[in-house]
Amino acid sequence: MKKLLLLIPILIGCSSPKEKSQYDKLLEYEGNYEYVDNTTLDIIASELDTTLYAIVDEAKYPLKYIAIDSFENSTGSPVIFERNQSNQILAYKADGQKFGLITKDISKMEVFPRKALYHNPDDYTYQRPEQKDDGITTGFLDNEIKNSEPLLDMVKETIKGNYPDVHSILIYKNEKLVLEEYFYGYDKNTMHQLRSAGKCLKGGILGIAIDKGFIKSEKDALLPYFSSKYPEIANIDNRKKQITVEDFLMYRHGMDCENDNPESKGSELAMMQSDDWVKHTLDLPMVAEPGEFSSYCTGCSLTINSLVEVATDQDIEDFAKQHLFKPLGISNYKWTFEPNKSSMGTFSQLYITPRDLLKMAIMYKNDGQWNGQQIISKDWITKTFDIEQGDYGYFWQHKYFVIDGKQYNSYLATGNGGQKINIWPELDMITIFTGGNYNSYALYGKSTPPNEMIPKYILKAIE
Repeated sequence: MKKLLLLIPILIGCSSPKEKSQYDKLLEYEGNYEYVDNTTLDIIASELDTTLYAIVDEAKYPLKYIAIDSFENSTGSPVIFERNQSNQILAYKADGQKFGLITKDISKMEVFPRKALYHNPDDYTYQRPEQKDDGITTGFLDNEIKNSEPLLDMVKETIKGNYPDVHSILIYKNEKLVLEEYFYGYDKNTMHQLRSAGKCLKGGILGIAIDKGFIKSEKDALLPYFSSKYPEIANIDNRKKQITVEDFLMYRHGMDCENDNPESKGSELAMMQSDDWVKHTLDLPMVAEPGEFSSYCTGCSLTINSLVEVATDQDIEDFAKQHLFKPLGISNYKWTFEPNKSSMGTFSQLYITPRDLLKMAIMYKNDGQWNGQQIISKDWITKTFDIEQGDYGYFWQHKYFVIDGKQYNSYLATGNGGQKINIWPELDMITIFTGGNYNSYALYGKSTPPNEMIPKYILKAIE
């Protein structure tokens, strides 16, 4: 999911003066400001890296310093702050629009991984994760992973800031949660946005709807389910008529839909500019036979969510609460499904705690069971993980690492910013990361920290 497309979406390069005096000057810009679509954003100055950030939906985006009162966003457009006659910041202008300062009184986001330990990371001491009444068994790291030193080093390097904006790390080994660490002010009770990592769970919700008979099979043709809601669908041909529910689950839709391709009619940006994102997706022209190859398309997951609503005649949030969240004992979450422009700020994503996210991963790892209760059928889980190497399953992906000639396989759910759920069946392990490195490849030309941390520390410890 991408945000801030108009003003502060992504930044090509990030630099600013490093003098302490410059940080003091950046403090002048802090505050809560008006933003697009009658929303607001916070602007904060970071003491850690002397950079100005815009905070939208708990995600931070850097602004490149140019000169006093002048910054730059990712498109190269200026972001200019205005002052009143008393030399106080009044507003900022960006892309021809003016946005006023609402208040200087804001709750400032934590910019240090762990401020108390930042200059003394070696003072970190490991603690066994808290044993709570939530169905998750905890254990000691050394009892389940004999070579734990790489994992302790990983935590210390995160505290140092060498893996910026990693918000949580959880390791579940041999049916026990043995490492649970939080950073940047996050803790076990803080809900975190999942971005696209939440799609895998929504694939599971569809599986429940099929298990309960609301939908006959994932092999069913997709379009007939939407005939009443959308009597007229554009670009109908024989290929589109053959699209199955499963084709959307595996991104083998055959449509002109490729998220990050600006030339694609189904790109994420093009979809967001439409009034009805599901209708926009179903209207896309075909470019290949369905089932021929995979093409990552956010419209597919939104359409699957809508399919659950159409088939069950129930809001998907209510259906999921009854059949997924409540059986798992999950109540601390937030989700509103509105596949239209009203969701441009949140993209209908799920917010949940990392520990509750672990519950869902444990359920998938244990063939759809949670504490003896069958939440999703074993048959659906088997189909979900019947993934060709490097390809997509039912919104999951086959992800592997090769270290010293040995291949480590996992089932991956991933989201923008460093949200990573990896289930490692051969290692009896689950790893979970949440983070705030949004649009990291476009910003810095590199992937998010977990892609380096997993092979360098976690798999090294297991090896």
